[in-house]
Amino acid sequence: MSIQSSQQQQQGASELRAFMVSALNKAIEVFCSHSEKTLPEVMTNILRTIAEAMDADHIYIERLLGANGKDRLERIYRWEKSDSKLKIEEGKFLIEDTIVAEWISTLRQGGCVNRRLSDMSGDERTMMESFGLKTIVIVPIFIHGEFWGSVVFQYAEDERFFDEDCMDTIKSYARLCANTVIREEMEIEIAKQNEINKKIAKEAAEAEKRTRVMLDAVPLCCQLWTGDYKIIDCNKTALELFGLKSKQEFIETFTKFSPEYQPNGQLSREEGRKYVTKAFEKGRCVFDWTHILTDGALLPVETTLVRVRYKGDYVVVGFTRDLRQIKKMENNILRLESESEKIYYDPLTSIYNRRFFDENLSRVINTLSRSRSVLSLMMIDIDFFKNYNDTYGHSAGDECIKTIAGILSKNTARAGDFVARYGGDEFAVVLPNTEEEGARMMAEKILEDIRGCAMNSEKNGTANNATVSIGVTTGNVKSKHRADDYILRADELLYKSKQGGRDRCTFGRL
Repeated sequence: MSIQSSQQQQQGASELRAFMVSALNKAIEVFCSHSEKTLPEVMTNILRTIAEAMDADHIYIERLLGANGKDRLERIYRWEKSDSKLKIEEGKFLIEDTIVAEWISTLRQGGCVNRRLSDMSGDERTMMESFGLKTIVIVPIFIHGEFWGSVVFQYAEDERFFDEDCMDTIKSYARLCANTVIREEMEIEIAKQNEINKKIAKEAAEAEKRTRVMLDAVPLCCQLWTGDYKIIDCNKTALELFGLKSKQEFIETFTKFSPEYQPNGQLSREEGRKYVTKAFEKGRCVFDWTHILTDGALLPVETTLVRVRYKGDYVVVGFTRDLRQIKKMENNILRLESESEKIYYDPLTSIYNRRFFDENLSRVINTLSRSRSVLSLMMIDIDFFKNYNDTYGHSAGDECIKTIAGILSKNTARAGDFVARYGGDEFAVVLPNTEEEGARMMAEKILEDIRGCAMNSEKNGTANNATVSIGVTTGNVKSKHRADDYILRADELLYKSKQGGRDRCTFGRL
């Protein structure tokens, strides 16, 4: 795998994790802000947001129930990508199967099922194929330490695999789904007991307790702000992030965790008030912030403020995402980009080197073969370079190579064309979608520019101009063609230019 591919994968994984956390924020907003909406509306909005982030084909919510003396998972909700609607199901249980039993055992122990078809064999693979699945992800749900059920994500078209960071976010998705079901059931129970006033307060307290369970399960720092810029609540993650022991300590000392000025030069106190005010007025705002921890270390974060109803009034919920790991990954990407330049560039001429040429010529051929497009390849060699080097010295020889590399680069300015140093005094020019006539014009221009450049060195009263010989092959790329086919043919034509007297170009079809 090339450094460039690895870099793209790391960047892609970073973007996926950021997108999934963003989707979690939106789903939490739906959970926190719904009031009159029914469970199907709330669950549909939550699952749609989650499904878009994970690009899942089906999502199932399953609850653990006893049936026929056995613990089994009953499917209670089903969401399908095809119509983006939630369906309520009753009495549907997972099939009784050895593989399913093993999965349930894994879930009971707190593990997740994160499986791709290509990694499976035997009965497990047979079962997946029978349901037309390529990937299955199953996340357990524990409520108050007890195994409650699971959330299942299925993919029928593509294989997917989620790393540990993504799985942590997916677990939060699952907890949010379960808490949505639990809270709706609780609200129904409250409605049934509405005539008994003494139970209303108890049920409301239970609702707040369950909401606390959900917020404490979220891997984001959460706070509640009032309209007069005071914090009235936080979750456990907030205490862990800032190294505090109690909610009261957090409320009393939170403002001390911001430096006097933010990186943009604004006072932290004024900036904080501005964002809280904006959230109350607009309903939502997102911004970057810098905290300072007790050991003096800076903590870069992304904060999302959302206005919600709380105990009959409006408050602002703040979700704080730690960006330290993302910043570290960004720095690694910049480092890899810097290292890739050293890997793919020739240090003497600053043009591409042989490694870049080999990797990218194959890529160009694969791309052009799909449409049988034309490709021209030049192989270029400096004439009598050894004699030139012996006569004028290695420093003059290096200057000669750099001058010719500059001329080649100037003549290959079109997007898609590139020039590389193939060897000591040999160069290659790759010209995608260029017919022989266009390649011929470029080769003649290169010969003319090299003849006319100020590269003549004088010694013992004589002058000597460096020249080059060129071999050019052109052909419509077929699926059977390989890079060596073009290189060998261009080398043959280069040899004919040498035999024909040098300082010329020879053309031929592949």
